[in-house]
Amino acid sequence: IDQAKCIHDELTDSLKKKNPNVIHYVSLLNAELASLTQPKNQEQNVRKLYNNAITISARGWYVHDAALAQERFAEYLFRSAGDLQEAKYHLERAIQRYTNWGAMGIVEHLHIKYQDILAGSSTH
Repeated sequence: IDQAKCIHDELTDSLKKKNPNVIHYVSLLNAELASLTQPKNQEQNVRKLYNNAITISARGWYVHDAALAQERFAEYLFRSAGDLQEAKYHLERAIQRYTNWGAMGIVEHLHIKYQDILAGSSTH
């Protein structure tokens, strides 16, 4: 987590110096750090941060980073929030984005890793 904080600080400094190409990275790292450090009662803030990272990446046409943000959000929802329905939604959207990007190896990996959850899903 220390290394992630260091990278986050470097990217934030770059953003402060008017580098618009890092805002989606900073947004995702904000969500990731919050998911690891914020108490359970701050779950809504973590959700907001992940949704922000997804939106910023998608609006900037960073399809692969939007996919990664949705994948990480789904993982957070499975792991910490226990919200399987929303997690499945974000996992399916991540798979769709990875497919659109052409990252079929990642798509296959996610199908195998989450095969029980995706059973009956329209992403197959």
